[in-house]
Amino acid sequence: AGLVLQETPAPPLHSPVYDFHVHLFGIGDGNTGCYFSAKQREQLNYTFFLKLLNISENRRMDQDYVKELVRQLRESSISRAVLLSYDGRYDAQGRFDREATRVYIPNEYLFRIVADHPDLFIPCASINPKRRDAVEQLDYCAESGARVLKIHPPTQDVDPAEERFRPFYRRVAEHNILLMIHTGSEHASDVTDHTLTDPARLLPALEEGCTVIAAHTGMGSFLDKEVFREDFFLHLLELIDRFQNLYCDTAVLASMFRWRNVPRILEERTVLERLVHASDWPFTSNALVFWNRLAPGNLLGLCSEPNLFERDCRLKQALGLPTETFERGARLLT
Repeated sequence: AGLVLQETPAPPLHSPVYDFHVHLFGIGDGNTGCYFSAKQREQLNYTFFLKLLNISENRRMDQDYVKELVRQLRESSISRAVLLSYDGRYDAQGRFDREATRVYIPNEYLFRIVADHPDLFIPCASINPKRRDAVEQLDYCAESGARVLKIHPPTQDVDPAEERFRPFYRRVAEHNILLMIHTGSEHASDVTDHTLTDPARLLPALEEGCTVIAAHTGMGSFLDKEVFREDFFLHLLELIDRFQNLYCDTAVLASMFRWRNVPRILEERTVLERLVHASDWPFTSNALVFWNRLAPGNLLGLCSEPNLFERDCRLKQALGLPTETFERGARLLT
């Protein structure tokens, strides 16, 4: 049986709280340059998110998405959000492979949205290091104000452990840009190789001096039992003991099928000391799967909370994540 927490809500957080993992999405309306493939739109989560955010495919879908994102963020207790673009796949010659790309959100569009709302968003660019202009794109993003850079190995078909990427990582470190790399399982899009999500593959970036954030803390879901033969979380624990420049985030760790993740993190002091609050908005937290760890009043209130930022933050507080988790993101960016 899980631990039932107190009925009273978690105390308010007085320091600025940054959400370190918020997605910018779009299909290309309004000349945004965004792209969702037909296969990606066939996924159940695509229709789910349209309904969840009360938007539809029309000539203003990309703008409506941003409008709802801004509204929820302003109405939440989150001070600022690290907003993510999303690079695509590239072939062996480093050329963009649109046919193989499921989702593409260009850096140029990200910087436009951040410029429109500088008080809310911190830009997290996305660069697939396989692209032949990766360093030039990195320099452009640094000049445009990127504070974080995201690589998504399983969907972008890139192995972050390849030795040829070391010069790229050194350049990231020189720009003093935080490097966020997806670790752990991926279910929202097509993946090329799930082993690319192993935190052990972060070693070259860490050795080249990057401050690395292991998105999703190398963790999986209940659905992964037949796919993952190794416990990638154990590999993260080994690296955290070795590298002071390794952090991890809580993105999507309180969602459906992930009820084991937060309780497991609470048992690891070294992880808690490097943990950063992140929601993975608009991917939703689900208080119901923690029914045996929440008092009835907390459970009811969290289930009825319509603001996805607020729901995620309050749920993770109620589950016992320490205050420092919610304050660490702002400190990393100062």
